[in-house]
Order: sequence, then structure tokens, then C-alpha cells
Amino acid sequence: MNNLVYHQPSNPMGRSSSNKSSIQFWLLIIASVLLSALVISLFLKAIKVMLYLLFILMLVPFIYFFLKRTLTQGFSRDRFTKLKTRD
Repeated sequence: MNNLVYHQPSNPMGRSSSNKSSIQFWLLIIASVLLSALVISLFLKAIKVMLYLLFILMLVPFIYFFLKRTLTQGFSRDRFTKLKTRD
């Protein structure tokens, strides 16, 4: 009785919908790679700044004592030479 054949309606977009999803996929992949590179570079810059600060804080005491020893020896020599010339 019912000899009608149901026909699936074709996609009006044809192949372009799969092409569109493929382009969207590649755009998302490219965007995610670029954002990942940006995050990693910012992280590495932050690590670099932290290492510089750490090295500076480690070197400050050595440089301070070196300068203190050097300058106090220079002052003490000048003081003793002045005292010797006054006598």
C-alpha cells in the first residue's frame, strides 16, 4: 500500500560543511599551538627573572664583604701612613 520511498534530504551545503569543519579544526590547532608557545615563553621569561634575582641575592654578600675588606684596608693604610708622617 505504502510504496513511497523516503528520500533523505541532501545537505544543502554539500561537501562544504565537512570542509568548513576541517578548516575550523586546523584553525583551532594553529591557535592552540600559538597560545601554548606564548604561555611557555612567558613562563621561561618568569623563570629567567627569578634566576637572575636568585643569583644577585647569592652574590651580594660576597661582593659586600670583598668591598668592605678592600675599602677598610685602603683606609687603614692611609691612616697609618698619615700617622707615620706626623711623627
